[in-house]
Amino acid sequence: MSPPADLPSRQATAPAQAQGLRCGPWALAFPYSWARTFVEDIELSEVPHAPAWLLGAANVDGSVVPVFDLLRWLDPAQGTPTGPGSRMLLGGDGDQVAGLIFRGLPTPVHPVAGAAPGVPPALAEFVRGAAVDAQGQPWAVIDAAALLEAWAAELSLA
Repeated sequence: MSPPADLPSRQATAPAQAQGLRCGPWALAFPYSWARTFVEDIELSEVPHAPAWLLGAANVDGSVVPVFDLLRWLDPAQGTPTGPGSRMLLGGDGDQVAGLIFRGLPTPVHPVAGAAPGVPPALAEFVRGAAVDAQGQPWAVIDAAALLEAWAAELSLA
């Protein structure tokens, strides 16, 4: 099956299922193949001289993982509130594990043909397809591994 005609040719078909997370006004989905688990009690250790969107590091089952705020990366004037009600989506494998902070509950979504809903320009290159939830609301499926690689490259220049 080829990607929809209105998506760039480098984009692969969306995964069988994904977890949808609200990021400010944007509906973003992360494939189950990347998204390992959710963590509710998050204790962050500060990372000195890190950009504001790198919230810190968390010890998860004996492994230290970086925790990112995607909303703050997209819009430095905003940010995801931490504390009660905040959660972390833990994803990746090997030494490519990271956490994304969010609020609320995740939403199960499934892939559909067609264009993904709009996302900010900085995130557009990481969109890999479209998905919908049970109510038919559209979600943009994000290639989290590629996004983390881009963040690692950005951090190495800082």
